Amino acid sequence: MSRDPVHAEELSLLLMRAGSAVAERINGAVVAAGHPGLRPVHGLVFARISGTGASVNRIAEHLGITKQSASAIVDTLVRNGYVHRRPDPTDRRASIIELTDQGRQVTLAASRAAAAEVARLEGSWGPDALHSFTEMLDDLAAEAGPRPVW
Repeated sequence: MSRDPVHAEELSLLLMRAGSAVAERINGAVVAAGHPGLRPVHGLVFARISGTGASVNRIAEHLGITKQSASAIVDTLVRNGYVHRRPDPTDRRASIIELTDQGRQVTLAASRAAAAEVARLEGSWGPDALHSFTEMLDDLAAEAGPRPVW
């Protein structure tokens, strides 16, 4: 039995659609958990600053966007109570952006949604197929960083 050849454009589009779909499902769960107005890009910021925090410059590098764009995202998150700024002990001109308790609630909601997505895929595909798929995606994304899904 022969299969149709894989077309580069089709595969690329499917991978982008899959990433967007997963990000939107997780984001939908975050919004449903009481955090309206958040977008997947905010989750990428939360992931970067969880733990020890990060400067706006580091956030911009992480997302592959300008410092001005990262600063605008951070300003919105500060205004909405998800993050706060503290002075950077190594650079008087900089601030470290950290999650607030409300921001940590968002990361918990996102983690639960991500776990539910994995459980959904495992139930649909089986654990062996999900493991193989995860290894293939890891190989494909080995040198890539996260990029915002607006």
